[in-house]
Amino acid sequence: MVYKFSPRHKAVGILKEIFSENKPLKKILQDVEFESYSHSDRGFLIELIYGVLRNLYYIDWLLEDFYRDKKNLSQETINNLRCAVYQLIFMKLPPYAVTNETVEVEKKFKGLPSVVNAILRNFLRKYVDIAQLKELPEDKLTYLSIKYSHPKWLIKKWLRRFSQEETEKILKANNQKPPFTIAVKPEERDSIAEYLNQKGLITRKTSYAPSGLIIEGQGHQIIDFLMASDFFWVVQDEASQIACFLLEAKKDMLILDACSSPGGKALLTSALMEKGKVICLEKDAERFRILKQNIERVRKFLPNMQIEAIHGDVLNFCEKDSFDRIILDAPCSSLGVIRRNPDVRYRVNMREIERMAQNQMLLLEKVSEFLNRRGVLLYVVCSSEPEEGEKLIYNFLHKFSEFCTINSKVYPFKDLKVGEGMWRTYCHKEGMDSFFISRLGYK
Repeated sequence: MVYKFSPRHKAVGILKEIFSENKPLKKILQDVEFESYSHSDRGFLIELIYGVLRNLYYIDWLLEDFYRDKKNLSQETINNLRCAVYQLIFMKLPPYAVTNETVEVEKKFKGLPSVVNAILRNFLRKYVDIAQLKELPEDKLTYLSIKYSHPKWLIKKWLRRFSQEETEKILKANNQKPPFTIAVKPEERDSIAEYLNQKGLITRKTSYAPSGLIIEGQGHQIIDFLMASDFFWVVQDEASQIACFLLEAKKDMLILDACSSPGGKALLTSALMEKGKVICLEKDAERFRILKQNIERVRKFLPNMQIEAIHGDVLNFCEKDSFDRIILDAPCSSLGVIRRNPDVRYRVNMREIERMAQNQMLLLEKVSEFLNRRGVLLYVVCSSEPEEGEKLIYNFLHKFSEFCTINSKVYPFKDLKVGEGMWRTYCHKEGMDSFFISRLGYK
């Protein structure tokens, strides 16, 4: 098959957008015309991008011995070499094929094919046996940073909270491929799992969320199959599903999902309550389009639910004392979903975490105005950091003494609790995304 851009060529361009233009990978991939690639080439492209990002520091450390002056190389050339080394070391592809293809890609964007050829040949001459690479530095911080490709400031931060052994488990988990998890109606989970297994999709139930199914395989292929299926499903990690159960939404309630897209929490909540109304707010135009698509796809499975999508900013919303339940899945650093978004580790810093926490507090203060006196406000972030979790909730309660955190009697999830009305999940412990969840209400 002939493409305008081969998978290798496309991968180099995407990596340039990430490192030169600081674009989030998730946003870039939304614009990629994947349908123009075969299933195998699409899988290769994704493997290459995610693989380089998950092993960036290690790849650069291996390559540094082969540059005379890295400053003289363009971002395309550097990323092309990174892709080549990933294919050689981690994918274990034939050296001659990797070298030839890398040189061809270099020619495509009029780079330095002879330089790339020389670097790769020297690399392969030194590492004839790919299993025998140079030893990592003894300094523990440098060792962890290079081996697991995480910035030193973040590792230092985690070493202050966790033991060295646990920190390394977190780093390792962040570089593993996350499970493909969907939410279904709890009462249909057994029958759907049996149906999927009969169709050849290896499926198992989640450990905590009664709605979750983990399906093995390539995500895009699984989605293609699910799109033709006739039952309620949404792609949603187990941690996010747990939040929906902690909301404890009941029939005929009025719910607000304040930062809604892609809509997983609103839709699973709708499935759990069966009858009532959910208002989904989303201010970003592209994310709002995705939200509406997801709502329309499942609406037929939720005949007694009113689900309304509103394109707008929650800070401009005005519905005082109106809602029985509110979900605030606040924009955050996303440090709890590094395994899904491996570029996050290179874009976030302490200043960004502090900025996010300020915005989260602003949003929390605003949506608290919309809660009725008997209601529950669920604060959720996909962050592993206390500045966006426990510390933020304590600061909110100190400022607004009329509020308190509330435990759940229906779904205690006791081994996930980190305080009164607060829960945490970790990818290295439970195998799900690292989330912080808190239930708030009036005293």
